[in-house]
Amino acid sequence: MKVALLAFSVRGAMGQYLEALVPPLSQHLDLSLYVPEHFEGNVPVKVVRFPTGASRAQALRRFLDPRPARTLWQKILTEKPDCLYLFNGEGYPWALWLARWAKKEGVPLFLTLHDPDPHPGNPWEAANALLRRWVVPLATSVHVHSQVFVDKARKLGARHVVVIPHGSFADRFLRHAKPGVQREEDLVLFFGRLEAFKGIDILVKAILALEGRRRALIAGPGQVPRILRRAMREHPSWFEVHNRYVPDEEAALFFQRASVLVLPYRQATQSSLPLIGAAFGLAVVASAVGAFVEDVPRVGGILVPPNNPQTLAQVLAIAKPKERSYHNPDLTFQLLARQFVAWLEGGLRR
Repeated sequence: MKVALLAFSVRGAMGQYLEALVPPLSQHLDLSLYVPEHFEGNVPVKVVRFPTGASRAQALRRFLDPRPARTLWQKILTEKPDCLYLFNGEGYPWALWLARWAKKEGVPLFLTLHDPDPHPGNPWEAANALLRRWVVPLATSVHVHSQVFVDKARKLGARHVVVIPHGSFADRFLRHAKPGVQREEDLVLFFGRLEAFKGIDILVKAILALEGRRRALIAGPGQVPRILRRAMREHPSWFEVHNRYVPDEEAALFFQRASVLVLPYRQATQSSLPLIGAAFGLAVVASAVGAFVEDVPRVGGILVPPNNPQTLAQVLAIAKPKERSYHNPDLTFQLLARQFVAWLEGGLRR
């Protein structure tokens, strides 16, 4: 089966997901990958890069222009794919044009719906949510990562929905683990891009309430909220902040040092972080939102009410690292790739 796989977002976790999924998929499919020019992943398939511009403003202008989208579509058509798999970006203007052109040309469209709910605090999400409502109904079949999002996908107009769980990136980081790193019993790790919906302010309030009994290591790019900047000035020994992209080797060191991985999100769709934290033996503490409701208990983690610094502080005070690390062999991308192939093949038979 010949598949054109298109991804608009390829940085951070999305890029890691692609790099993990494409190699095993390529063992079963004749796969071509269409990605923005800044994709740096090393994958064993034909990669077609398309320009997006050097700045956010240039990218926005380009994605609002149907002409380069038409050029990309013509490149896809020359490969004569059996289907178009939109891996992400269903909220981009290009996605709507491509979905309509695919329907007109009789090319079945499959898509993965990573974020059925718009993330609060992102000014682009309102537009993305509107486009998502137009694109999703055009898909032959839609993939979500958790049963909790099946109804949400159907409300967006999905005609057929399958659940394939999120795979684990843990090996990507575990291979960089170094012997002899001392675990710090009072260290709580927040890892990932700093965004309003991820509840950094909730974590800061919880750490302040603990008055030095726990320290926070916060690592990732994004805007540092005012409450964190103030807390760093007033209590510098309670907060270690690395406000930048963190390479895999350094990330592994952070996971080795910490005792608890905290995910104080206000809203969540899916994340590989519970699996990564548990693979390093950390206690996982997360808000009871989105897919965390399924994923966190699966790794032996603890759920707390969202937007509740007091309860979070109480749980962080008693959370301890695990005696054994958690590994689920069913969540390897080698095995999950077979589910993706079955999904695509089944959709083409429908």
